[in-house]
Amino acid sequence: MRKIVTLAFAAALAAGSLSGVANAQNSRSGQVSVTVIVIKQPMDMDDYTQQVPLRYLYPTAQTIAQAQDEIRSNAYLRGYLLKKRVQLRNVVGIQTAYNGGKIVYVQ
Repeated sequence: MRKIVTLAFAAALAAGSLSGVANAQNSRSGQVSVTVIVIKQPMDMDDYTQQVPLRYLYPTAQTIAQAQDEIRSNAYLRGYLLKKRVQLRNVVGIQTAYNGGKIVYVQ
C-alpha cells in the first residue's frame, strides 16, 4: 500500500513539473502583456510622480538606446506597438514587470 501511495505521489509531482515546462515554453514565444504609458508634457506632479519612475521621466541617451534595442530585437513587442499606433522613435524606456510583461514609456 505504501508503494502505491508513493508512486501516485511521484506521478502527481511529475505531471506538475511537466505542466511547468509547457508554461515556460509558452512564455518564450514572445507573447507577453504590454502596457503603454504616455508621458505628457507639461505634466501634473500629482499624476506621474507616483507612477512613472524618474529614470523614464527624464531618460538618458543610454536608457533610450536600450529601449530602442529591445524594440528591434523583440518582433512581438514591435508589432504590438505598431498595431497600437505608437511612434517607435518616441519610446524612451521599457521596463519588465514581475509577471514578465512589458511596460513601455512613450513621450
